[in-house]
Amino acid sequence: MGVLLAIVLLVVNIPVYRFVFKLWFADEEDFNKSVRYSFTPDLFSLFKGKYIEDRIASAKLSFYIFVCLAIVGIEFGIVYGLIA
Repeated sequence: MGVLLAIVLLVVNIPVYRFVFKLWFADEEDFNKSVRYSFTPDLFSLFKGKYIEDRIASAKLSFYIFVCLAIVGIEFGIVYGLIA
């Protein structure tokens, strides 16, 4: 029951993810840059002179994912508490 509820909440919250996305990233290019920097080793960014930009972009993506999962986790706790 809990897994099904989590899957439903993940899908139902897509508009919420879009809202948070618009708050967090300037545009899709900003998001793509964050993803690209997240997969680029820090040492490469350091040699390119973009270490700070890499760290900020990676942190933005990590925090966005954390916020989206936290929203689902909080909703899961509320809904599961109501139906259990």
